[in-house]
Amino acid sequence: MKIAFINGSPKKRKSVSEQIIAELVKRLPDAREYAFCNSAVQSSDEILAAIRYADAVVFVFPLYVDALPSRLVKFLEDWAERNTTGLTPGVKVYAVVNNGFFEARQNEIALSIIKSFCGHTGLSWARGLGIGAGVMISTASIGLWPLKRLGRALDELAADIKNLETGRDIFVQPSFPRFIYNMDGNLMWKKAAKKRGLKVKDLYAFKDHS
Repeated sequence: MKIAFINGSPKKRKSVSEQIIAELVKRLPDAREYAFCNSAVQSSDEILAAIRYADAVVFVFPLYVDALPSRLVKFLEDWAERNTTGLTPGVKVYAVVNNGFFEARQNEIALSIIKSFCGHTGLSWARGLGIGAGVMISTASIGLWPLKRLGRALDELAADIKNLETGRDIFVQPSFPRFIYNMDGNLMWKKAAKKRGLKVKDLYAFKDHS
């Protein structure tokens, strides 16, 4: 079995998408072969060559304005133009999207874009995972509070990938109230402003320019 991971993050390295892929691989020890691709550093031709004969293709990327990062969009356009020759018949497509919003449902449109791509190219959409407050993946342990739900969701998705199963999309977010996430985010911006010699009021200065 060959599983191809396509990292759609614009970051060349140390992205949340890269961390998510690593977590999925931990849960897929029996796969015979992996292909790891990155749309930020590889051309469409290079990626398409790497994923030839894959049984499952897994897109992992961050949310950009309710959609996909531009380089990933360009890759999908190139893929559609080149057809899917060389892929295993009935190849299953999975997608994992993370965002900076607390609400996981904010990823729903992005998942629908991948579904639409599958419909236009004859690929088999299998399942998606939308992750809210994805930035926390860099600071908290997946599988432990407050990312315990995410650990379970990745377990479930990995099992489906391993068995080439399909299912309903999953949406998960941290196990604490939204206002706590907002407070933490505001604190982060204030610390960043102070580090750069700014005051909190400077963060709102643009509001007076209307």
